[in-house]
Amino acid sequence: MQQLPLPLPCLFVAWGALPAIPMASPMPSLPPPGEPQILQLLTTKVFHDTTRAADTQGTALLGDVPTHAMDCGTCPIRFHQPWARQGLSPKQWGDLEKAIHLYLALITNTVVTVVQGTGVSFPFVIQILMGCEVLPNGTSHSFYQSVRDRHDLVRFNLATGEWVAAPGDEMAQRVRRSFSQDRGTSSRLRFLLQNTCVAEILSFAYYGKETLKRQERPVAMVFARQPPIASKLPLLLVCRVTGFYPRPIHMTWLRDGEEVPPGPGLNSSGLLPNADLTYQLRIVLAIDLGAGHSYACRVEHSSLGSRGLVVHWGPGGNWGVGLAVGIAISLLAAAGLAAVLWWRRHRYTRPEQRDSMGL
Repeated sequence: MQQLPLPLPCLFVAWGALPAIPMASPMPSLPPPGEPQILQLLTTKVFHDTTRAADTQGTALLGDVPTHAMDCGTCPIRFHQPWARQGLSPKQWGDLEKAIHLYLALITNTVVTVVQGTGVSFPFVIQILMGCEVLPNGTSHSFYQSVRDRHDLVRFNLATGEWVAAPGDEMAQRVRRSFSQDRGTSSRLRFLLQNTCVAEILSFAYYGKETLKRQERPVAMVFARQPPIASKLPLLLVCRVTGFYPRPIHMTWLRDGEEVPPGPGLNSSGLLPNADLTYQLRIVLAIDLGAGHSYACRVEHSSLGSRGLVVHWGPGGNWGVGLAVGIAISLLAAAGLAAVLWWRRHRYTRPEQRDSMGL
């Protein structure tokens, strides 16, 4: 089988040359971030057949913030954040863009060559995730892994500098053998993942600190979902919190002032992203309305400081207010109907009838 040059680390080879080029503006000495920061580069390629044409998408994220993207194998780099352009000159970005295009083309050629004779059928999807994480104490760890159709393919062991294939996968074994033959490139990749990637995290964290360290306060509301009439299902109390950033948040239901422990009656929607780079979360509690307990939702988030946020529900809560308003509206409607009927009755009564009635 024809052996091709190692394609996957090409992006990091180009990336590693960047520190040797003068930056667009002088960079200060950068300390470790105040909280963990992770830089991830995700490449997705869909292979339809053996024509060496594949649909490609690439995304870069710093933490949970998208910074860069590429919509095809020959498309220009898109910048999701204004500060994502800083640190490199336009020429440097252009050189990196060309290197990425080469990297993506070599991935396609290598995969199509390696897959022949393995029994793998088209179409299939290859995803590659690589990057590093820097902790507040200055330590870091890096990663490089790939999957085919959500199953492990190969990964790079940073501790040993070895490629590791998924067991029992012939395509993975071929990829591993091909990559392992180029010891120099593997050594270079190891250095770039453990050193250059860390430097890039500190650079992005410096230029994007206003975005990364912003604080958005959560907006909370509590409401009830009443079960169908004649149903024996419990009443569901919903605490919905949205619009907060950063992502870490702690939400609990309180029953008579005490935290409700985890159990079958307590469920969560899980953390969900909003379009404006904030998050939302719901927690739902099943209750027995006749038990007479009081309930409140407590929200703790860094934007709230030490105060936190407590939203109460009970006889005067949202559901109770809605019920009271509904009853009041019904009574007003009944009174209005009675007034209309009275008016219509007396409007069409003849004068002699009104005289006889003393009107």
